[in-house]
Amino acid sequence: MLRAVSKLVLSPLTGRQVKMSPDNVIFITGCDSGLGFSLALFCHRALNMTVISACHNIDSDGAKMLQKLSDTKRMLTIELDLLKQNTIAHAHKITNELLTQNRDYKFTALVNNAGVMCFGEFEWQTQDQFEMQINVNVLGTMRLTKEMLPLVREHHGRIINVTSHCGLQALPALSCYAASKAALRFWNDSLRIEMQQYGVEVVNFIPGSFVMASNISARQQQHAEHMWEDFTAEQRVFYGSYFKKFNDYLKILSGFKAPNQVQDEALLLKFQEALTNTNPKALYIHEPWRYKLYRVLFRICPTPIVDWLTVNFCAMPTYEPLPSPSIVSVTTNGHTKQ
Repeated sequence: MLRAVSKLVLSPLTGRQVKMSPDNVIFITGCDSGLGFSLALFCHRALNMTVISACHNIDSDGAKMLQKLSDTKRMLTIELDLLKQNTIAHAHKITNELLTQNRDYKFTALVNNAGVMCFGEFEWQTQDQFEMQINVNVLGTMRLTKEMLPLVREHHGRIINVTSHCGLQALPALSCYAASKAALRFWNDSLRIEMQQYGVEVVNFIPGSFVMASNISARQQQHAEHMWEDFTAEQRVFYGSYFKKFNDYLKILSGFKAPNQVQDEALLLKFQEALTNTNPKALYIHEPWRYKLYRVLFRICPTPIVDWLTVNFCAMPTYEPLPSPSIVSVTTNGHTKQ
């Protein structure tokens, strides 16, 4: 499948693709699982590139699988925590040393893919949870990019920022995640204009939903436990049954999954275009027809309809108020009282 994808040729209308080789170095974050893991394998196997795969946990299953490819000298797996400046500095050091020791190498692309997500209404989320999403998804991406920019600029490389449909249309129970991805979206646009004068392309890549194929929500049940512990007595009474139903619905997302490569050829081809096209678009979106239809409707409909469509698009449990005690019927000694 990978070979088939690598042989696909773009239409002349989309521009010309530059063929990749081992001299082309790509740095990808969030490679423990999901999209990052798949892109690391795709760039290594199908595009024949030299890959620096940055994993949050160097002992994760995905990191270990990638490390097995290190004997090819085209796969270098490192640990990177976007909350820790020392690991960001180390990532820069490793990349710089690789480029310095191999003068023919070109730093082709920095792919900012790593991110975290926490489901839950905003009132539910703890301060640590919403700050974590902003700190990792936005500030962490900015920290790494700032560290790497001199190298990217020197090599006239490319920056590909992986954002989300949530950055285009905010969804309930994902307000903090959506805020982080919207922030990335506009930061990406500003950075793109700034870097054009230096020969650096900046691309926004939206790959579609990967919640079920990644470990981004693997800790959702732990997040829910922390929310419940942080609730006041009033919140536990008010949200109790709804909160349980909501998180029972999300149990399917919890738990760490084995890293599996994405089998969506159209997605991989679109990423290849974003990476290698000589005249890349500012935004690449990969989505099923349902997403495309909803995006059109979100754009043209009035707010009340957009809100209704959003709730139906998410198809998640919603709050149902408990009956008011003043109208509950009670039967006593054959007489009905309210």
